[in-house]
Order: sequence, then structure tokens, then C-alpha cells
Amino acid sequence: MEDSLLDLIFLSEKRKNILLLLLEGPKDINTIKKILKASATSVQPQIKMLKEKRLVVQDKDVYRLSEIGKIVAEKMKPLLDTLSVLEQNSDYWADRDISKIPPFLLCRIGELGHCNTVEPRIEHMFELIPEYVENAKKSRRFEAFISYFHPLFPSFYLELAQKGTSVSLILPEPILKRWGEEDYREQTMQFLKMKNTRLMVCKDCEKTPTIVAADNFMGIALFPKGSTFDRKYIICFEPGALAWGKDLYDYYEQNSEQIEDIDSYFNTA
Repeated sequence: MEDSLLDLIFLSEKRKNILLLLLEGPKDINTIKKILKASATSVQPQIKMLKEKRLVVQDKDVYRLSEIGKIVAEKMKPLLDTLSVLEQNSDYWADRDISKIPPFLLCRIGELGHCNTVEPRIEHMFELIPEYVENAKKSRRFEAFISYFHPLFPSFYLELAQKGTSVSLILPEPILKRWGEEDYREQTMQFLKMKNTRLMVCKDCEKTPTIVAADNFMGIALFPKGSTFDRKYIICFEPGALAWGKDLYDYYEQNSEQIEDIDSYFNTA
């Protein structure tokens, strides 16, 4: 029985990588060997099989994708990117509620690229996560949907804005109420008065994940399925992840209301 295209591509790491490499543009055999770190004797038989299936075309010493090969490789890449993202932190994604990520962004989850999970260490259990703080302080634009209350948040984001960072925050209404309490009111009012800040409220946003869309990193803290929120984040730094995080933040910003004065908001709500 003749091998299917599916078997041809996915049963060989080299053939898969050759197709993805040629998706970037035509390459000669020496370039292919160098990039794949493989010998000619291991690469050429795989190219021969791809040529026989008319996925790859040879022009003198240069190999390129055929029209069919382009279609196949372009469809392969998003799937492989998605699998890579989910496999890196498989336990995290499997245990989390992703229902609050809109479908158009779930389809693009492969854009996150390489990500790491971070969570409070024992020595920082009641503090902000060090990796979060370090990257936030390096940002020039910081936008975030903050789904949970931490007593250090009002002062931290005020300090971030005072450094000159443009800071926009969305809070669910119950969290906004905490920011308006006596212990945090002064910091919240200072935050609202600054020219480089915005504070918004999102109603009906129960169990929306914490979303960070900064200019230097993206972070998301999804709620676990059926258990207590644990402040465990996925943090990513690649350009595709920054764009994905920005789109997710913008999605929730469109359904949020800007707060000019916290007292007026609750007096009229």
C-alpha cells in the first residue's frame, strides 16, 4: 500500500523539518545540511521521497516547495506550533479553565512560542512573584486584566506609573471595591490622577484569567478547573506572544468601563 502524505510527513522528523525550512524559501543542499545539522546521506533520501510525492521541486542545486508543498507546509506550521506550546507546559494547560479565552485566540495559541510557568516560591509566598516584578519594571507599556486581589498591587502599579511606564488596568468589580477600601484608597486615587494611567472595571467577568500585555512580555494566569486559584502564570517573550496577549487584553478592554473617580463610580453604580 502506498504511504499517505500524513505518514510521509509526520513519521519522519527530518522530512517535516525540511518542509518547514523550505517554507522560509528555497535552499541548496549545503544550507539544508547546515541548518538541520545533518549529513548529506541522511538528508538526501528524505528530499528524494518529498520530490517523489511532488512536495519538493529541484531547480539545479536548489530545492523549493511545489505549490502543493506550500499548501501542506503552511497548514502544518500552525498545528506544530500549537502542539509545541501545549506540550511545553502540558500539565498547566490540561488543568486550567480556558473557556474565557475567545475562540479566535484559542485558534492562534501556537503564536505563544516558548513559554515558562512561574509561581510564588515558598520564600515569596505572600509577596509578588519575582519574575513578574522584574519584567514589569522593565516595561514601558503595561496593560493588564487583574482578576484577583493582592494587597501589594495598588502600591506596585502606582510605583510602576511613577517611574514613567504607561499603565492600564482592568479590574473586575469586586476587586475594584477592594482597591477602594480605606487601606488602599489613597494609592488608588493617586493612580487615577496620573496622566499615564487608566483604570477600568469589567462587570460579569467572573473567573476571567489575569492577563498581562506589556511591551516586553506576556503573561496569563488561568483559573484551575474546580480548585483554588494559585497565582501560577505562563510567561512568554516572543513577538507572536506579545501580539497574542495584546489582542486578548484588547478583547476585554472593549467590554470595560473607564473609571475617572472611584467614589463617583460606586455612588452611581
